[in-house]
Amino acid sequence: MARRITYSARFRRDYIAALAVVIFFVIVIAEITIAISIPAYLKRENAMALEVRRLQLLESFDHARNISSKLKVRGGETAELEARLVGWGLNSLAPYLRDHAGSLSGEEIAEMQTTVTEFIRIMTRLRDTGPYCVEQKLDTGGYIDSRIPQEAKSK
Repeated sequence: MARRITYSARFRRDYIAALAVVIFFVIVIAEITIAISIPAYLKRENAMALEVRRLQLLESFDHARNISSKLKVRGGETAELEARLVGWGLNSLAPYLRDHAGSLSGEEIAEMQTTVTEFIRIMTRLRDTGPYCVEQKLDTGGYIDSRIPQEAKSK
């Protein structure tokens, strides 16, 4: 009787080959998933960063309006008028920000943030050192005297 020899390596080789194919497809699917998810993640992160910048803009804008409403200035009427002008500028920006804050681009947010920061700097200077404008009194007496004829002066 002839004995038949069974090789077990062939049996294992089929499972190993199948396992290799499965692992290959899992790796390919994982790479495709990563290739798709990383740009989506970065886009979402950029959107979140833009939203954070929007919220910071709105927060600094509210802070500037609070400063404007509580501002006590030095320098009399001129400084008060300058402070009212800054407050008017902030109040005129408020409806725009309320309506369009959600649709501002990154450049627009940066520009608005610069404007709000400048308003805060102006109000701080008005509070600490007084007005920007210096009121000058004009002495028109010399000019008017030079325009009056000499005969009219002597009468």
